[in-house]
Amino acid sequence: MSGEFDFGASEFLYETLSEPSFEKLMTRRGSLVYYLASWICGGLFLTIAMYLQERASPQGMGIGPTGAGAAIITTYFLVLVFCAFLSVVFAFFLRLFMRLLHAESIWQWALAGIVVSLPMTWAVRWASRLADASGLQGAGRQVAVLLFLGVRGIAENHPLLGLPVAALNAAVLFLIHRAFSEPVPS
Repeated sequence: MSGEFDFGASEFLYETLSEPSFEKLMTRRGSLVYYLASWICGGLFLTIAMYLQERASPQGMGIGPTGAGAAIITTYFLVLVFCAFLSVVFAFFLRLFMRLLHAESIWQWALAGIVVSLPMTWAVRWASRLADASGLQGAGRQVAVLLFLGVRGIAENHPLLGLPVAALNAAVLFLIHRAFSEPVPS
């Protein structure tokens, strides 16, 4: 029974991943704009969400200086540094799943953005606990901080903060995907 499932699953993956459209997932027209927008817009949306959480919560998030402008600029810079890797991973998986599901509506992309962000949040929480438990130090710790531990405070203390951010980011990515998917007029 297991062998049949393994064969069927591998056959499905081979057929799905060997489509000519999958090979162009990263190199197609508009990919640079798509992934940069995920990074820049996702970072901006997260910064705004963090600032609103800071203003609404009595204990705040501790995002930086007390002045609104300085807090937003400082936080945005840090978000861009520490969320670069995760935002590209998010955009890649979102595009992959939307292509496999043949989704062509903004609401589908926004909902899928939320769905994709949930396991990513869980993975950051798990990885941060693993890094702490293993006593990761030195260069390995620095790489881990750059890749995913920089957002561990959000993932552990405010995991729902990323849901509207993911939906907004996915909606922007849908608009970019649609703009570059349309045929070029001759």
